[in-house]
Amino acid sequence: MPRKGKRLFSAATYRMALKFVLAACAVGLVAAMQPGATRRSVFKAAPAALVGVPAAARAEDFATNLKPLYEAAKKAKLTHRSSPGELGPEAFAEDAFVGSYTDPINHPGGTREITLTDKSVGAFRLVKVAGGGGRGEPKSYELPGLVDANRITVDFSPKGGPAGITGVLTPGSLFKGQMTPTAIKWPDGNSWPKTS
Repeated sequence: MPRKGKRLFSAATYRMALKFVLAACAVGLVAAMQPGATRRSVFKAAPAALVGVPAAARAEDFATNLKPLYEAAKKAKLTHRSSPGELGPEAFAEDAFVGSYTDPINHPGGTREITLTDKSVGAFRLVKVAGGGGRGEPKSYELPGLVDANRITVDFSPKGGPAGITGVLTPGSLFKGQMTPTAIKWPDGNSWPKTS
């Protein structure tokens, strides 16, 4: 459930949806003005205009598809316990996850590119994880994710993985004289080092 005063979708998405609804109404009016028009023909004509509505304009579909991901992110936020020395949420910018990553442990050779979208779902920012090309994974895929401070919850089910897994962003640090890269640490022990 979005917070009071927060929008679930961007203003552009609402405007696009409104345009399609108005177009459907206009089609219905035109059909009603035709000689010999019946109520049945008017009702048949109006929904036909909505068939071409893109998925982004169907707000209810978008919210339904992201609901399990949102519930997983919300649960992770409520149950997350910081590790000793872990930076607090205020230390992370909204775009902290944006960039390129690799998955050398589970899918060597694969890449992951995380980008912000202009949408928010409750207190979380929607991101797109585009990746692929690694050993044992599809050539390319796009996954939805939700970020909040140093946590990212990703739905891996479109590529055959689990849904709603939460990783933690760990900043780079000095270890035995070597700088370790910023990485996303996953609960199964996997890590995605950031490459740019």
